[in-house]
Amino acid sequence: MIRIVVFAGFILMAACGYQLKQPYELHPALGKTHLALSLTSPLYQPLATALTNQGIVLVKPEAAEAVLVIGQNHLVKEIQSIGVNNRVQEYRLVYQLDFRVLLGDDVVMDSNTLQLSKDYAFDIGQITGAQTEERLLREQLYEDMAQMIIRTLANQKLKPVDLKSM
Repeated sequence: MIRIVVFAGFILMAACGYQLKQPYELHPALGKTHLALSLTSPLYQPLATALTNQGIVLVKPEAAEAVLVIGQNHLVKEIQSIGVNNRVQEYRLVYQLDFRVLLGDDVVMDSNTLQLSKDYAFDIGQITGAQTEERLLREQLYEDMAQMIIRTLANQKLKPVDLKSM
């Protein structure tokens, strides 16, 4: 009886179209990539993990076929709303960066600017909870940005750009 229930469960899962998430199809030239980003950057670990999950091997600059250059990279905390008592009620975290891809000396993906934001409520009476929430949102922004970079790499064609015309 148990075997029949388990078998029926497998049949139902196969019939519903469930599939495991597949890696994105990235350009083969990205196989051995150097990540030009400081090791101390909060984005480094999530991005390195996301790249290796896609089958990219991170190497030193001299062994790299491609270089992923992270340029402007900053997270800003902005006031979103102020209450009637002139105290902040909501903040917005805005994370923006730009990146480009190099193959040798050729720029094969021009600078792309990506931006993410998250809002959160702030209550001075629960300051430790708000600080913890902000820290978790920052970590989530770094994770989301790493995935956004992977999707951008997968959706854009890598084409050599004439550097003299830039």
